[in-house]
Amino acid sequence: MGKLKIHILIIYNSIPAPIYGVLSAVVGLVGDIIAIALFPTFNFNHMISALGAGPGALYFNMGTILSGLFALLFYLYLIEVIGKETNDPKQQKVGRFFAINSCIFFSLVGGFPTSTNTILFVLHGTFALISWLSAIIYLSIFSKLIFKNKVLPKFFAYLALITVGTIIVFLLTWIPIIEWIMALAITVWITLPSVYMLYRKI
Repeated sequence: MGKLKIHILIIYNSIPAPIYGVLSAVVGLVGDIIAIALFPTFNFNHMISALGAGPGALYFNMGTILSGLFALLFYLYLIEVIGKETNDPKQQKVGRFFAINSCIFFSLVGGFPTSTNTILFVLHGTFALISWLSAIIYLSIFSKLIFKNKVLPKFFAYLALITVGTIIVFLLTWIPIIEWIMALAITVWITLPSVYMLYRKI
């Protein structure tokens, strides 16, 4: 077990951490696109979760699980980067906790897809809600930390707040098209800082 942990750490440390952010976005998008392509009657009046019970459910659910795991690996690094200059360990700790929480429950959304089974349906909805609420908290904290440091442009702080706004609007309206806008905002949020950090070799 100890050797396995060492090998995992070696692999993790040998890959630039921002790549995990890109992988999170790409894997999630590819899973969605394949699932939509295999679901002829699907349109944007459907909730995204409907893809998890459609003909391409395997691709959507696996994409969701992996996307959450890759996002987790990226966020663990991001919180270190944006926390270096802020000297606010409490904020970093809270941000890290809710980022991990959000990513884990997002992956669980793929592990427990929406279903006609009442128990699975409730679990799926609960996991999704916890992930979204956690995202509101960690994105708000990340935004505050980015405003305080000089490593990342302030643009990313505003982008995080915009993403928070889309999540709140969706939770208040529960309109499918707004859920898609929210999902796009989250994808853009995780992609742009990742690409920037890779380009700047941060």
